[in-house]
Amino acid sequence: MTVTTRKEGVVVPPLSEAVIARSAAALRKLVQLGDVLRFPVLQMYEMLWVIDPQARFEVVEDHLMGDDDARTYPDRALILLRQSVYDGAAREEGRARFTMCHELGHLGLHRGVSFGRINPSAPPRIFQNSEWQADVFAAHLMMPHSLLSAYGHPMAVMAVMADFGVSYAAAETQLRKMKKGVTKLAS
Repeated sequence: MTVTTRKEGVVVPPLSEAVIARSAAALRKLVQLGDVLRFPVLQMYEMLWVIDPQARFEVVEDHLMGDDDARTYPDRALILLRQSVYDGAAREEGRARFTMCHELGHLGLHRGVSFGRINPSAPPRIFQNSEWQADVFAAHLMMPHSLLSAYGHPMAVMAVMADFGVSYAAAETQLRKMKKGVTKLAS
């Protein structure tokens, strides 16, 4: 099993998990996906212009992306996706789908935001990290707690993976957070 670590990201204004979850819920509501379990990420990208007329994405050959699976330029309303990530999402691979939702998080949460580099000797609080914020957005976009509440049995992780189209790590993390009550969401 390969374990990847989150990139450092950049320092952004702080956002709580509850605020980010509400942003993800607002997007689901806008596109009328309230009770839909498997977020239709490819269709969302193909219709990005409906939500934001300036937004666009490009699929780029893998070798042109270096080590990045994707890149988002919020102020240019542009998402670049590695070809293999796009193809993986088309094959319903959980990690690729999560990556694409993560980039939607950057696009929605970080437009017009001033970025600062992370100082390793004085790292920011986690809720000021752009990568953490985008991960939280993707998790709530794909697996809102309102839809996860029915998944309390011992095999819940496998069921969430199958029903929501996410990786084991994403399903396990979101279920653990929900069970601990980490996110207090306002209805």
